[in-house]
Amino acid sequence: MLIVDTHTHVISDDHGKYPLRVADYPGVEWVHEAPVTAEELRAEIFAAGVNRAVLVQAQGGYGTDNSYVVDARASYPETFSAVVIVDDPAELDSLAAAGAGGVRFFAIGGGGPLHEEATWDTARRLGLRVSAATVPEHLPALVEAVAAHPDVVLALDHCGFAPETIGDYAHLPNLFLKVTPHVLDTGGDDPAPALERLAEQFGLDRLMWGSDYSQTHDRPYGELADQARAACAGLSASEQAQFLGGTALALWPELS
Repeated sequence: MLIVDTHTHVISDDHGKYPLRVADYPGVEWVHEAPVTAEELRAEIFAAGVNRAVLVQAQGGYGTDNSYVVDARASYPETFSAVVIVDDPAELDSLAAAGAGGVRFFAIGGGGPLHEEATWDTARRLGLRVSAATVPEHLPALVEAVAAHPDVVLALDHCGFAPETIGDYAHLPNLFLKVTPHVLDTGGDDPAPALERLAEQFGLDRLMWGSDYSQTHDRPYGELADQARAACAGLSASEQAQFLGGTALALWPELS
């Protein structure tokens, strides 16, 4: 069984080649407190029994400069896929050619271009998977965009930070959820109920695990992986495989 972490962030230690562009909103302290390079992340996931990871552009650390996440993907294509953030969808052709497998809308701290038609169209043309980081107040706009583009899959980061109400949108077949510690921690010491509730609403074929490491760094990476295993421990072997890797591989087949 391949285990895929669908939500990780990397920061280079070469600030000359990859200068930081740290955002000015709360929550970006991790860029200085707990950065991990692609090499360090690779070592940590392997030590925890995780096989693959999706590198999500660290907007808080680099803005829309995707140089490091794309280079990290190119250095370890057997381990990593990459999701980028762009200001101009015209950039996506060259980024896809460089190995990017997805594009991310970022609508935290003032909203974002959830209705950027050119980005949806370009993602469809290039076969890129779309991700979105947003907060509950922007979910209606995102859901409207998802409904308007039924032939484009969207993977919602952290269940939109609304795990209790995200089930209201389960009728959208192209809406997939990244189940991260922000969701699994809501059950306290037992992450299983949160996953079980989402599985009843969406089905496991639309759920996938992500660690949010190292933005989430209040515990070692191995404990984040153990939490994911504990969340699905009561499920059948095939169901565990679906949550821990199957859904992710369906979206990012380059990691197979």
